[in-house]
Amino acid sequence: MDQQKLDRAIGRRLKILRTQAGMTLNELATRSGVSRAMIGRVERAQSSATAALLNKLCAALDVSLSDVVALSEKPPERLTRLADQPQWRDPDSGYRRRHASPADAASGIEIIVVDLPAGARVSYSPWGRNAFTQQLLMLDGAVCVHIDAKAVRLREGDCFDFDVMRAVTFENETKQDARYVIITRRGTSYGKM
Repeated sequence: MDQQKLDRAIGRRLKILRTQAGMTLNELATRSGVSRAMIGRVERAQSSATAALLNKLCAALDVSLSDVVALSEKPPERLTRLADQPQWRDPDSGYRRRHASPADAASGIEIIVVDLPAGARVSYSPWGRNAFTQQLLMLDGAVCVHIDAKAVRLREGDCFDFDVMRAVTFENETKQDARYVIITRRGTSYGKM
């Protein structure tokens, strides 16, 4: 899917999720901290949303980024071919995210493949409601995961279990691209790292 089509699909999906939540643009702006004008531009695909912006909108809508990027509006599937897996690129950092799992997988597990360019940094706000747990499995390169004031450096083969109840930043401090898999299971939250 080309970037313009993906921007239109993300915009439509955000508008549907906002409408289903019974929120006006003003209410979503207040809850997310994103201006009403910017939300409108994203919904109309007049602007490509960044990872930071999508994170704020998703947290305010109480949905995951996968709920927006997967763009699934059809029945659950058991198989998703590589060519059919939605991919999204953050226009600011170059961060690339591929939703590998079948849409609405019966297992409740989501598998996301991430490519984080050398020197890139992507930050997420704490997840206020319906926080979930996830694991990060490093495939190539190295990444530093910052959770609050703690930094965990991961290299190829390392696996890290964490939740999204606190601010999380993924940073590639190296000069080579990094690739990792995020495995998410909804509905389970837990305490301090």
